[in-house]
Amino acid sequence: MGERDEKRSEITTVTILGDEYLLHSDKSSDYTLRIADFVDRRMVETASEQNLADPTRVAIMAAMDIADQILRHRDRRKTERERATAALQRLGQYLDQSEDG
Repeated sequence: MGERDEKRSEITTVTILGDEYLLHSDKSSDYTLRIADFVDRRMVETASEQNLADPTRVAIMAAMDIADQILRHRDRRKTERERATAALQRLGQYLDQSEDG
């Protein structure tokens, strides 16, 4: 489960949609297992929700859903950064005005 190969990467056995895979990663086995568990759960949910049996279709649909989640999260973070920047600018203007007054 958590061996090291000659390149010092972790070799981890994971199960995704009932199939086992050996993954080489520079991350810890625990981290790799967490990612695999996330992917597996999303694929199982996708297969069930969309009544899909073809693993390739399940993988594509799950990947699309995961990518959607990532992009929405990035958009939210960008919006939050823009709001924080605007608030800091307003605060700076307020402080500048109070120093002048």
